[in-house]
Amino acid sequence: MRTARVLLLRLRSLFRQAKVDRELEAELKFHFEQQVGENLAKGMTAAEARREAARAMSGLARVAEECRDARRVMPLIDFARDCRYAGRMLVKNRVFAGVAIATLALGIGATTAIFSVVNGVLLQPLPYPDAQRIVSLGTRSTDSGRETSRLTGGDLIDLRGGTDCFDAFSAYWGGEIGVQVAGRGEFAGVFWVEPSFFRVFSVTPSKGRTFTTLADAEAAVIGSGLAVRVFGSPARALGKTVSVEGRAYEIVGVLPAGFTAPQATDLWLPMPEVPAVALNRTAFNFRAVARLAPGLSPKEAQTRVTALGTRLARAFPASNGARTFSITPLRDRLVASTRLTLWVLLGAVLLVLLIACVNVANLLLARSTTRAHEMALRASLGATRWRILRQLATESLLLAAIGGVLGLLLAYAGTGALLRLAPDTLPRLDEVAVDWRALAFAGVLSLLASLIFGLAPAWQASRAAPHDGLRQGGRTMLSGRSTRLRRLLVVGEIALSFALAIGGGLLFRSFVTLTRADLGYRQDSVLVVTAHRPAKGEQEYVRVARFFSEIGPSLSAVPGVKAVGATMGLPTGQYGSNGSYWVEGKHGADAPQLPEAGFRLASPGYFAALGVPLVGGRDFNDGDRFDAPFVAVISQALARQTFRGEDPIGRRLRCGLDAPDKWMTIVGVVGDVRQESPASSPEPQLYMPLEQHPYHANEVHVVLRTSVPPTSLVPTVGELMHRLTPETALKFTTLDEMVGASIGTPRFRTLLVGMFAALALLLSVAGIYGVTSYLTAQRAGEFGLRIALGAQRADVFRLVLGGAARLAVSGLLLGLALSLAVGRLIASLLFGLEPLDPVTYTATLALVLVVVLTAAAVPAAGAARVDPMNALRRE
Repeated sequence: MRTARVLLLRLRSLFRQAKVDRELEAELKFHFEQQVGENLAKGMTAAEARREAARAMSGLARVAEECRDARRVMPLIDFARDCRYAGRMLVKNRVFAGVAIATLALGIGATTAIFSVVNGVLLQPLPYPDAQRIVSLGTRSTDSGRETSRLTGGDLIDLRGGTDCFDAFSAYWGGEIGVQVAGRGEFAGVFWVEPSFFRVFSVTPSKGRTFTTLADAEAAVIGSGLAVRVFGSPARALGKTVSVEGRAYEIVGVLPAGFTAPQATDLWLPMPEVPAVALNRTAFNFRAVARLAPGLSPKEAQTRVTALGTRLARAFPASNGARTFSITPLRDRLVASTRLTLWVLLGAVLLVLLIACVNVANLLLARSTTRAHEMALRASLGATRWRILRQLATESLLLAAIGGVLGLLLAYAGTGALLRLAPDTLPRLDEVAVDWRALAFAGVLSLLASLIFGLAPAWQASRAAPHDGLRQGGRTMLSGRSTRLRRLLVVGEIALSFALAIGGGLLFRSFVTLTRADLGYRQDSVLVVTAHRPAKGEQEYVRVARFFSEIGPSLSAVPGVKAVGATMGLPTGQYGSNGSYWVEGKHGADAPQLPEAGFRLASPGYFAALGVPLVGGRDFNDGDRFDAPFVAVISQALARQTFRGEDPIGRRLRCGLDAPDKWMTIVGVVGDVRQESPASSPEPQLYMPLEQHPYHANEVHVVLRTSVPPTSLVPTVGELMHRLTPETALKFTTLDEMVGASIGTPRFRTLLVGMFAALALLLSVAGIYGVTSYLTAQRAGEFGLRIALGAQRADVFRLVLGGAARLAVSGLLLGLALSLAVGRLIASLLFGLEPLDPVTYTATLALVLVVVLTAAAVPAAGAARVDPMNALRRE
């Protein structure tokens, strides 16, 4: 028994000292041999001695095995104990824990939400097989470098047959137009495509087939969404008929749910044989997509189509002399207009996350400093530096874990909010979700946060000498290294928040300037009716164009309507064309380069209804019909471009739209219009009468200037137009809404960057308030002594506020350097504003300085009210 007790005590000793398992085994072996020797001394045989020794040692062996098992799980047990203690400490310090967790959750949640949008829009590949091989073709000016995704008919033919770059190639055109399906008219996304279009995207119908030859001229392929909405299911849609432009198409196939290429599309129709008149090299009416040949990179393909463009420039100098072709991966083409905006938003939210990290690190550093006495007491009782470090790191890890979980919840909510705030022009929104990439991103952030927030302050706190901490009693210790670190962190916070505030200020000032830009027309009190009336054949197109030109009197009779007009090519609208034109006597067939302009159709009264001023000549009138001499109205920008110093009235020009063999006489000049959006520059515009170009006049915007709220007239105007033209599909909006939608992306980024800047400034205020309060509390005895020796309380206030002001100035100087880089980064997003805008810098500098000093003034006032006797008594 004595041997067993000795062995057990020895095993327990080894367990406490965390010795290795082989020492336990050696100890058991020694006592087993000793027991065998005692049994032999009692007269047992060798076999009996060993058997009895084994039986006696079996219990001790089980004890040893249990010790080994316990030692294996001890780290988990210790970690569980650390977590329970950390939880109790967080509950005990609710204010500290709440602020730290909320700060961390906001940073991680906002960052994850923005990253989810960036990932879904910019980083994820398109949802097509071998999507990296799908490219968009376009035209690039060799003079300005400006690109467009449109092609002329003549260039389209050369691209299709003049190069071996493509495994599949398809031209297309279309947009949202009125269709008649299941006995009712509605607007749908309709595109005319070539049979090879479906090979470009490698898409297979979920039901039926696609059209593959020109013999399928009456076939149609429908999207799954429209099939379910109208017919109840994809299977029921097969064999049904849809009418477009007065022509019936049989639905032969239904594409899978989610397929919407080239953009939001409900219906794909076979492209009809293009008239020779549309195959000119001056009107950019087509778009094209292609799948690159296997093994061919976009860069190699670009080299080949550039060589083709050079050959065409020599063969057709008048039209192609200053342009070539461009090849762009389809994903890049889709996100080109929003790429920089999303990267700017991601950069802004990462700055917020960094500021949040700095703020929480500051909180943890302050807390670890105030717990110096506790750490010193634990060290004096035998805790090692590693044990103290592990405990503080566990507390920080728990804090980061809770913040990470709450951040993920905020990420889901924030992603949904972003999708609701995002403009409709932001592509691929249906592909945005908080997926595993965003979750992994948040997880990495939480892990890094735990390491940064826990180990750095914990290491500093664990280095405190026990006797110093015990000598301080229950008071905190003022560490010079800790104070310097916290001040540096606050300086960094102010610098980052100032740089972000400058970015937000520049974008805000730019957006305000954008909303006040002179558009060239009046957007208020205008009801817009998008109308599509099917037509087939020249005479029917002429009748439809005449109807829209002559509808004005009927609509003007509606109470509250002041003026009426119709157009194909409303500002901020989806319709319009552009191309080259030539002026009689100025441009011949051998002209080195033809000028370009936007092509718009307009009815009599359109300019008056929209508020575009007539600066010379006359407006269109009822005599400008299809069988009358062709006329045109030009913008001032076109007059400056071609007729500088000359009177353009009476001069003749022509273009490739419909009738290139007919000259148009210029009868009027109107003011310039920002056609694409308020952010676009006024470009040369060529306006033509609706009736004289009827093939583009059956889908128009009818604009009504009103003396009452425009939306109040929707029922009356809708009933009247349905009575006048029952087969016409109608859709109502206001010009204010259309202009607002056209600046949706600038509004989106301005709102978010402004929110991030405000959050960053709030975090910085919290940081400088915390540092100033901490330093003030540490120096309470000094302030009491100063006051006792005759210092005025105002002197103490200025002393504390001066220290905060030095931190603020240091942060602002560092932030000024960062803001210069921010200004250069977002320069292309600014409208009417320079990156070094003095108003923005002055206002932001004053705002940040005032806010920071106000935050520091509260603890400074507390320092000035210190009771000298109480302060000295504590010392």
